[in-house]
Amino acid sequence: MHYYLLESMAPLVFRSGKPFGSQADVKDVAFPLPSSAAGLMRTQHIQQTGIALNDGSHGMRGKLSPTDLANVQAIGSHGPYLVCFDDAKQKSMTVLLPKPADALYVQENDKTTLQRLSPRAITDTGRMGCDLPDGLLPVQMDNGHIKGKPKGGPAFWSFEHVQQWQNHLKPDLTFEDIQAQGLNALPIELRTHVKLHDDKLSAQEGQLFQTASFDLQASAVGRYEGWQSKRYGFLIVSEAQLKPDLARFGGEGRLAAFRQHSQVDIFKAKTNLAKDIQGQKGLRLTLCTPAIFAKGFLPAWLDEKTLIGTLPSTSISVRLRAAAIERWLPVSGWDLQQYAPKAMRKAVAAGAVYWFELLSENADGIEALAFSSISDHPQDQKDGFGIVNIAPWQAV
Repeated sequence: MHYYLLESMAPLVFRSGKPFGSQADVKDVAFPLPSSAAGLMRTQHIQQTGIALNDGSHGMRGKLSPTDLANVQAIGSHGPYLVCFDDAKQKSMTVLLPKPADALYVQENDKTTLQRLSPRAITDTGRMGCDLPDGLLPVQMDNGHIKGKPKGGPAFWSFEHVQQWQNHLKPDLTFEDIQAQGLNALPIELRTHVKLHDDKLSAQEGQLFQTASFDLQASAVGRYEGWQSKRYGFLIVSEAQLKPDLARFGGEGRLAAFRQHSQVDIFKAKTNLAKDIQGQKGLRLTLCTPAIFAKGFLPAWLDEKTLIGTLPSTSISVRLRAAAIERWLPVSGWDLQQYAPKAMRKAVAAGAVYWFELLSENADGIEALAFSSISDHPQDQKDGFGIVNIAPWQAV
């Protein structure tokens, strides 16, 4: 696999599923989907290798032949992952992942703390209950005596903090730690435009509208004090071998520059992962990218009634015990081959956590699943939907 660092040359447009209106706000943009990154890599592969399109005669746009289309769609990618890099430190780059869904920010007495959610059975069944499917445990705070209220905070964590959190490597990890290296939200730029006449290409009086986009460029430092050396970009992992180039990324054909990056070697299985999972009789899968399942939140490789199945790319049998999932994510896009919008589908948002009980005698071969896809459809897997980070979990 090859690693590519994508730097925006202009604010990037990735619209959400909201209808287009005259005024824009932060909800009009959404983090780019894995299919956008995969499409970028494949488009650049077509251009750099000189794959021919048909002549596009009779007003039709050029298309790939069925054979070339199958070969291009077989190029696997995953990402994009948000990265923070410092121009003053050429080799310094921090990968940021979506906040795990089992982490909760709670404010109590003007102090914000980081609380962990874990699968736990309801003890007082006489007064409490839930409507979860049979066999699934609810997730509850480990510290049940907190009287504060949930609070907003960093939506993206550093890769290091994600690993510390899910592997319990730093029990005293604090909200301040997360905030120091994390990011609450990507900077958004609002632009005001004038509507044009289709025929005269002149401005229509009183017809204004706004667009929202991600501004990843360096921010200003005070008044007339220059610019910060720290800025944001995207990391894409792909099977395609490409030369550095400019590319159109996202809506409106905004420009971005990409180049190969050789300093990343973090997307690999943890040392002694199989041994630790076998010792604790359980594991947890955290989604690094959104996942698409035909049965909603439930992967196709799990039986709907027993919740038992075999982990993809392995022969390991597991039973689903609990899941922490945020609101579903709409997934669509533009099909360049058909020159038409793709049908909208529902995806499990990145950051979702699935807890599994180990049923096999051991977890040998679990490394094959680390940072690979658990989505149902093979093409969604190639597009990078459902990339998982694995950690041991003490089964209950």
